[in-house]
Amino acid sequence: MKENEEIKRICRAVIERIRPDEEERRRVKAVIDLIITKINKNASEMGIEAHAISVGSTARNTWIRGEADIDIFIMFPAAMSEEYLKEKGLAVAKSISDRYEERYASHPYIHAYFYDAEGKTEHEADLVPCFSVKDASLLKSAVDRTPFHNEYIVKRIPGLEDEVLLLKQFLKSAGIYGSEQRRKGFSGYLCELLILNYSSFVALLKNASQWQYGERIDIEGRGKYKGTGKDPLFVIDPVDPNRNVAAAVSLDSFCRLIDSARDFLACPDASFFSHAKKKEMSRAEFVKRIKERGTEFVMVLFEAPDVVDDILFPQLRKAEASVTNLIERNGFKVYRSDVSVEGNKAFLIFELLVWTLPQVKKHLGPPVTSKYHSEEFKSKYASRPSFRIENGRYVVEVERKYTDVVGLLKNELKSCSLGKQVSEAINKGYDVLRNEEIKFFKGVGYFFRDYFGGI
Repeated sequence: MKENEEIKRICRAVIERIRPDEEERRRVKAVIDLIITKINKNASEMGIEAHAISVGSTARNTWIRGEADIDIFIMFPAAMSEEYLKEKGLAVAKSISDRYEERYASHPYIHAYFYDAEGKTEHEADLVPCFSVKDASLLKSAVDRTPFHNEYIVKRIPGLEDEVLLLKQFLKSAGIYGSEQRRKGFSGYLCELLILNYSSFVALLKNASQWQYGERIDIEGRGKYKGTGKDPLFVIDPVDPNRNVAAAVSLDSFCRLIDSARDFLACPDASFFSHAKKKEMSRAEFVKRIKERGTEFVMVLFEAPDVVDDILFPQLRKAEASVTNLIERNGFKVYRSDVSVEGNKAFLIFELLVWTLPQVKKHLGPPVTSKYHSEEFKSKYASRPSFRIENGRYVVEVERKYTDVVGLLKNELKSCSLGKQVSEAINKGYDVLRNEEIKFFKGVGYFFRDYFGGI
């Protein structure tokens, strides 16, 4: 009982800290109304049949104080072509702001900047063209589903907004909030669905602390999604029964929520809702760490391709897996690996247990009893002094092509499966750096602080 009161006290204090005050809500709403009015006015003047709506956390009052993500969808009739939507949608979006960037997800959208009425606070907003389809089963693009998400949550979330905020802050502190490929965590929409399913933040934690691999949640009970057997968590999309809202959640993120839920319930503390910025690791500290570990760090460094993270990070991880395979095929041993993008630089990092090898390598031939293959092997290697029989097989010693992992990566990296944009970037040039050679440009120190840190 005393423990439950302590949890309630902590949650109340956290809510007071993270819930937007009325002034912030007023400012954000005013900016949203301004954007929608501008889009509707300019679309009409440009002869474009489209209208704007607000979606996402700012439309549902589920954003954390100071972190308002404004999402405005520009709705086009479903009968229009995709080419028309892209051309006219971007045109009307660009027409309402003097400062913007064109970005790309499932199709192009505009990330724009706006000041509030007082001209004091700058707000960022994503302006996304989409089709106004009648039903979620008639989607023409992935983003067409979002207005249905918004409608579903807006009707059901009133009274539970604070519970969503607590969950978001808890996940942020654990480093698993956000469904982008860089993080592979829990999206805002997924947080809202989890709260709708369990009715409160604490009830969610109590259930999550007992989750098993393959946990399935289906609020409407109409789910058709069966999965691939690789999803640790299934949360059926109530507006699309063939979709898993938790598909982006990695096994590690899933397990981190379970672990954090258990720890908080066992020993409630406000620190579970703190997200203090870690101190950047210095180059000297990094060098000291690797000397203590006795491993070898190798970084493949190149210019980051100019694509959004959700396109870039899957390619980086594909490259990471392919390069790891190359390294281990050649006799070296990877202990850990990771990828990151910091500023305009992308890199793959490999920590190795074995990074140098002797020149000699044992090459196993076929069993002596296999007459056909034995004759082929002997014709190729029998003249070598090291040719012998060992444990019933022919054996010969050959020279390794690469005795050092850096030489291997400098010469064979481009033979790996790297992904389109990553391959193009690496073809323009890359560095292979080891230990003290690793460059500490901005952001690398934070990466290594996380790498060496625990949960």
